[in-house]
Amino acid sequence: MLSNDDLKAILEKRVAEFESSDKKEARQIDETYVQNLLKLLSLPNDFLPIAKRAFEITPKLNVIWLHLAECTGCSESFFRTDRPDFANLVFDFISLNYHETIMCAAGWQADECIEDMLDSNEDFVLAVEGGVAAIDTYFLTIGAHAESAYDLLQRLAKKAKAVFAMGTCSSYGGVQAAMPNPSKCCGISEVLSNKVVNVPGCPPSDINIVANLAFYALFRVEPNLDENNRPKWAYGKCLHDMCERKAKFESGIFAQKFDDDLAKNGACLFKVGCKGPYTYNNCPKVKFNSKTSWPVQAGHGCMACCEPNFWDDFGFYELAMSNKAAYKDYSFNSLNISTMKEDSELNDTNILLSINDSLQILNKSENQALNLLNLSFESNVKLILQSIAKNKMGASLLETYKKEFPKNYTYIEENFDEESRPSSNIFDFFSYIYVLAKGEKLQSARDFLEAGASYKFKHASPFDMKLSCKENEAKLDISKSMRMPLIYLCGGLDLEALAFSASKELFKNLNEALLYFVKNTNKSKALFVNSDYKHPFLYSYF
Repeated sequence: MLSNDDLKAILEKRVAEFESSDKKEARQIDETYVQNLLKLLSLPNDFLPIAKRAFEITPKLNVIWLHLAECTGCSESFFRTDRPDFANLVFDFISLNYHETIMCAAGWQADECIEDMLDSNEDFVLAVEGGVAAIDTYFLTIGAHAESAYDLLQRLAKKAKAVFAMGTCSSYGGVQAAMPNPSKCCGISEVLSNKVVNVPGCPPSDINIVANLAFYALFRVEPNLDENNRPKWAYGKCLHDMCERKAKFESGIFAQKFDDDLAKNGACLFKVGCKGPYTYNNCPKVKFNSKTSWPVQAGHGCMACCEPNFWDDFGFYELAMSNKAAYKDYSFNSLNISTMKEDSELNDTNILLSINDSLQILNKSENQALNLLNLSFESNVKLILQSIAKNKMGASLLETYKKEFPKNYTYIEENFDEESRPSSNIFDFFSYIYVLAKGEKLQSARDFLEAGASYKFKHASPFDMKLSCKENEAKLDISKSMRMPLIYLCGGLDLEALAFSASKELFKNLNEALLYFVKNTNKSKALFVNSDYKHPFLYSYF
């Protein structure tokens, strides 16, 4: 992980090297362009003088832009860059040595541009647009020699200093890799030994393309990446959290169809298929077409186009991710589950997760069982709803719920009193969600887990649970999670989606807490559960 200090040291060293080199160049760079690039990359203003000087005196970055199985949409986005515009970019910041869409050369002469670069000793980076057919390579041949895209990709990648997958097709396969994928297309990282920097999107914004090339041009290293090899500066935050319609989401104000007045007046588009809560990208911040707009602002929900396998994994794009919207079944029941763990396995262990009358993480030592987990929440459904409605957004959310689920709300009013019931039993949290969704009492935790296990998607809806671990205590705060079932129900999700999402996030946090205590106590990890909770869906997370 490179810090700003690391990056500044790299830049100062490069500038010092070229100031006294016969390879020093002399260009005039518009300072506002450099300032804009640094801002996008979240680099501080004190980088400006040294970054501007680096662009002015160091050789331009050689770029070969390769087209594979794609639609050229990523290039169309690339061409629309401003600050710097495309002309300034290719004359002052990078040297675009090969790009089939805009180059003058064609046929044999175009091929020579690639061969000349391969034969030279000059460094270059490879930017790839489009997926690759790596098995039946005849599905795509390129150039005057009718070379397969797979072979050309391999030849160029072997000599490239860095490889960028520009767009979702090159990052993950894109539409070519969607079911049934007759060409067996895939993302380029699946067939290369190089580390590939993924810049996904269908298409990615011009800013995400240009700023990543500019970063490499400045520092000659790749940016910090996330678990999907995407630059964190661009893909490190949930798109939903930056959306201008999020306040409507929190208030339970959802468009019912694309052309209704609610949609036109800024209502959340989650119910008509927006996948923003599952998507990590900076679209609301950088937008498209010179920051004119982006899909949600224009009136259509996010499609999660920068996420792996978005064509298959996110269902219909005009419906929320309820089971009826799925066309691929990832339900837990379809997986092969190993046999259950027996309680006898726990005899020699010390760190235990206990789910009985309360949820506990126990440290068994010196014949004592010390509870390491701090969990407490209000379990009276009526009081929870009253608490949610204390602010304006919560009151609006509850009104929407009462309107759309009158039977369920009546059940709550008739079957719950005004008495506070603090609880540390996670079964009560499950019961709360079940009552909201079904308007009836939950009979057993297994029923809730069965609902979650039958969910056909593999992406959990965020539930805002907060885990903090220190020394001999883990605190799990689920207070903000209480509003999420209301929001998602009003937004079109079903019980299966809620059960899956709540359970998965809970188990993920508990697993992190267990790992923390195992690491900090040097003891083995185990799981103990009440027999009612013995379900493969639960055990799979531990």
